[in-house]
Amino acid sequence: MLYVKPNVETFIEKLTEKDRRIVGEHIFRLESGWPPVGDLEKLYDSRYRLHISRRYTMFIEHDGKDTTILKIMTIEQAHKRYGRI
Repeated sequence: MLYVKPNVETFIEKLTEKDRRIVGEHIFRLESGWPPVGDLEKLYDSRYRLHISRRYTMFIEHDGKDTTILKIMTIEQAHKRYGRI
């Protein structure tokens, strides 16, 4: 089952139509199965980071059966907030 946090929905609503489509394609890949195709990196425990088109970063939690999209932000915001990993 795929869950999306309310802050993610708010972020997506503010994107341009093109960016919404691109982000939506990545979300659809998460619905299709685990692991998603793309630049997926395990951070720790059940937390992952997925880069989207070199513009956005999606933070995901996957516990084996359920997937939750925790946050999406620009790559620049992610680097400022979490440091360059």
